[in-house]
Amino acid sequence: MKNTQTVPPTRFPDRLIEKAEARWWIAKTKSRQEKQLAFDFLEKEIEYYLPLYKKTYLLPAKPGCKRKKRFYMLPLFTGYIAFAQDSPHDIYKTGRVVQLIEVKNQQRFIKELSVVYRALDKGHLVLPATHNIEPEMEVEIIKGALKGVRGKVLNIRNSRFLMLSVEGMGKAMVRVGTDSVREI
Repeated sequence: MKNTQTVPPTRFPDRLIEKAEARWWIAKTKSRQEKQLAFDFLEKEIEYYLPLYKKTYLLPAKPGCKRKKRFYMLPLFTGYIAFAQDSPHDIYKTGRVVQLIEVKNQQRFIKELSVVYRALDKGHLVLPATHNIEPEMEVEIIKGALKGVRGKVLNIRNSRFLMLSVEGMGKAMVRVGTDSVREI
């Protein structure tokens, strides 16, 4: 049966990252295949996490009409999806995977990925880190759902962002208020 949905669930099954029943792995996908691989995992009931963020595009205005907005859910870590299996099997049979990355430090990976999961789950604005910007200072979040999370603050277009990184997958940013952090 063909899947008619355009966006898979970001997490299957719907539970905390640290509650995974197997080892975490990272699949590096072919271009623009992350969501389709998530559907493949869903169909085979393989536990996975594919963090997505909402991107808004303004379409060109037609004469006499207002500009329309189009929304897309895009992978936060382009080209990567995390999945949990004791020993990956048949991963390349999908035709969507170019490389399998073993997560050697499971505790660190789970901790870092859990921060991204919590931030998105609590409705924080999390965006892919597309700039190669040097960090200004290291901070710790002192209140809210992300209390205790440490990272580097970046100044981007007059907004403060905290850099979150997940080893093996990439980096992302979450918007934080200056009153929510302390320098470490």
